[in-house]
Amino acid sequence: MGTFVLVHGAFNGAWVWQRVARRLRAAGHEVLTPTLTGAGERFHLLSRDVSLATHVEDVVNAIVHEDLRDVTLVGHSYGGAVITMVADRIVDRLRRVVYLDAAAPMPGQASTGAFAEGTSDKLDDMSAADWLLPPLPLAAVGVTDEADGAWMDARRHAHPMPTLQQPISSNGESATIPRSYIVHTGKDALISLFGVDPLSPFVERAKREGWRMQEIAAGHDAMFTHPDEVSAALIAELA
Repeated sequence: MGTFVLVHGAFNGAWVWQRVARRLRAAGHEVLTPTLTGAGERFHLLSRDVSLATHVEDVVNAIVHEDLRDVTLVGHSYGGAVITMVADRIVDRLRRVVYLDAAAPMPGQASTGAFAEGTSDKLDDMSAADWLLPPLPLAAVGVTDEADGAWMDARRHAHPMPTLQQPISSNGESATIPRSYIVHTGKDALISLFGVDPLSPFVERAKREGWRMQEIAAGHDAMFTHPDEVSAALIAELA
């Protein structure tokens, strides 16, 4: 059996993993789903002081305090930037790092700077304030069911833009940890919104560096819309 730590992306919280976590636990796996500061049920902590480093500390502290080892660390979307830095901090506790349709910036790159060309400008245009990014339209992340959309909308919150603009730092400690990338291929609505697939440079990096690759025929928030497929893909990462 495996131990999974699932890190959500922008606008979401631990709640977005509920369906996947239930399936993984039913299959006998241990699952931890930390909520990042300022997100989900921790929305009351959102402030200009929240940084990428804050979110890295959230995840590191959760893993260390639960004393988890042999962890398959999974990051979705913005969560990919978080787990990239987490991996350097707790190499001895990790089994594999998995990017679930996620940002995977190189050291020195910020998420916004590493997204496909034009994405950063579009995000700047969307910003409701100079430091807050409102949630993307649900249709853009693949959520089309009306009941699901209403449930999610009640729990999604704006995301602090600085966390997307701060560069990844790395001490190189995690270079030996196996990495995987799971591509969500049903992102026509997201591509329509941005004019490009924002995550395409990360997919190309994963191919170039020989990471293990999987595909899921679903939109960006597949952990919510296609939990069976996501759960099966994560379990396959234990092999």
